[in-house]
Amino acid sequence: QWQHPNNAQNFLVEDPGIYAVVGGTIKVIKKYPKVCPGTPPCSNNGICINGTCQCKKGYYMMDCSKHCQSNEIVCDNAYCFKGDKCPEKPLPGCQTYHDGVCSGSETNMPSSFAKRRWQTPERGSPLWKPSYQDFSHLVGYTKVQYDASHTSATVEFLVETKDPNAKITYIFDGQSTESSTKKFDQSTTGPISISASLDSGHSIKLDDVDFIWNAPVVNHTTGDYQNGQKGAIVQMFQWKDEEIEKECHMLSKAGYLGVLLSPHQEQLMSMEPERGALNPWYYAYQPTSYSLNGRMGTRDDLRKMIITCRSLGVRIYADIVANHFTGNGNSIDQHRHDNGGTCVYWPGKNATGGSPFFNQGYNYKPNVNSDLPPSQEYPMAAIGPMDFHCERPLNSWNSGFDLNFGWLVSLTDLKTDSDRVRERIAAYMTDLLSIGISGFRGDAMKHMQPDDHVAIFQKLVRNFGGSLPPDFLYWGEVLAGGEADMLLCNPDSGYNYGSYFTTKLINAGISNDDVKKIKLWAAWYPNAPSEDCHQIDRWRESIMNDDHDQQFGGNSRDMHSRGSVLVLDRNIDAHRSFEVRLFSNPYEQESNNDWPIRLVLSSYYFSAEGYVSPPDGLSDCSLCTINCDDCQSVPYIPASVDDRCGYEASGDGRLLGQGYTLVHRDRSII
Repeated sequence: QWQHPNNAQNFLVEDPGIYAVVGGTIKVIKKYPKVCPGTPPCSNNGICINGTCQCKKGYYMMDCSKHCQSNEIVCDNAYCFKGDKCPEKPLPGCQTYHDGVCSGSETNMPSSFAKRRWQTPERGSPLWKPSYQDFSHLVGYTKVQYDASHTSATVEFLVETKDPNAKITYIFDGQSTESSTKKFDQSTTGPISISASLDSGHSIKLDDVDFIWNAPVVNHTTGDYQNGQKGAIVQMFQWKDEEIEKECHMLSKAGYLGVLLSPHQEQLMSMEPERGALNPWYYAYQPTSYSLNGRMGTRDDLRKMIITCRSLGVRIYADIVANHFTGNGNSIDQHRHDNGGTCVYWPGKNATGGSPFFNQGYNYKPNVNSDLPPSQEYPMAAIGPMDFHCERPLNSWNSGFDLNFGWLVSLTDLKTDSDRVRERIAAYMTDLLSIGISGFRGDAMKHMQPDDHVAIFQKLVRNFGGSLPPDFLYWGEVLAGGEADMLLCNPDSGYNYGSYFTTKLINAGISNDDVKKIKLWAAWYPNAPSEDCHQIDRWRESIMNDDHDQQFGGNSRDMHSRGSVLVLDRNIDAHRSFEVRLFSNPYEQESNNDWPIRLVLSSYYFSAEGYVSPPDGLSDCSLCTINCDDCQSVPYIPASVDDRCGYEASGDGRLLGQGYTLVHRDRSII
């Protein structure tokens, strides 16, 4: 018994039981025997002292019933941990970590963040999944470099290991070697497998490697002008590979040059709705790796579709996301934040291919491997914490510095001014071209400074023996808006995609023919043909009527009365007339050799309830497992249906408003 300064009193008893304090003294009501939990007490793995088990080394729980392995220690008498000391405990209350944030003009992550790598759960640990492989110990990617004729190639397998002294065995198509490179030629008639193992027994297996010579030759068709450098491309927004493969038969007959896919790299998925939408469309623009196993299909699905479409004379183009990875707070970890005094938690998310991924936002628990706060790491892409810019908001759209280094809507911003990251992006683009892709739309191009793009294209040209494939195309998304002078007109702005960008490409040793293949999407169409101040050759501009971002209010592009967004305006006649004008007389002028690439958006209608997720079956709420009460279900509807026409409408001319728009099937546009 002892007394506090405020006259309060505490009492301590040794034996378990029921006691009362009477007149300042302790009175025993009932004593209990000093029995410890467990049968027998402490499970024979500890000593019972006053009703409490003191477990032997390596045992834990109140009854000492569980045991750790010899290379593990007991933490909090609750779990085993591989390491010399137990991890730090989660932050108290609703606090979250707040580091890796830029200060002033800083752009790089602190050097100490290099220690935050290798965050993937260890094989055999409670959180490990087979798709995580042994990314806790090694990561890697392949770089393919072709000769000038594109008939032979050297494959380099770049592997990094947690243990710098680990011995690596490289396995090319089942053949083990200590060399990280191997040459192949046209005698290799299919994809090859790639894997690596360490002397510790840890291993990884990556996507197969394809070679460009195995893709079918695209024969000339009615709509193919100047060997793929002029024609009409359909953006089949959120169409699955198998549906596009079926549709290519129609596209070939209609004379389309090709199809633009939605992003086909591994991307974000969730079993919990976000603001009611399960797996909304924009998750496709949050990559988790450069693996080609995405929402639209697997690598095998993609290859099969490309073979069919190219055999029919239809080229395939990929929408690539090179500026960023997932949004901050979207990772496999649980996250939380204080929402006006309420602590809101959300569970970890998944990747379409099952790989692990991490970032720094809204975390409150240290990583179990590093005992440090989590940071950006995407192991399947061999991308780690030091490959990102430090976190800063994008406050000014008129500042090249903010455009380049700011985290666009909190998306983890890649350090594209790093040669290492540039090599990784070039290797990804090379992989897509190798499987039979003919070119790219560059998403969020203006959020990477022009010099970064020049360096990436220089590496891509090198990977193809000094020149890009003959029918290669690229068009980058540069929405000018109020920044037109900086982005397009003023070559001395320090952030110019007009004459400055063109000059830099030529100075980098890229040929004039290849520079002509690197275009911008002229988002200023159809209102302002001179918004680029005539700094860009019209041969290097692509144009279209409505674009996919406009459907969701996702960009600042305003066509005024010169264009129409189909799924919002729902006016068939108006939309059709603007699509016809796109191909006949854009800007009301003869344009046979201007704007050689023109695109048609073929998207999907929003549901009758206004839900905007794609009807590909992966936004159906039957897949929801967490917080499903407000889930806005969008069931599967097939995209390629034989007996449907473009703008299918009811008898009074109104849009039916379900499924896919099929604009590209309209006879007037064809």
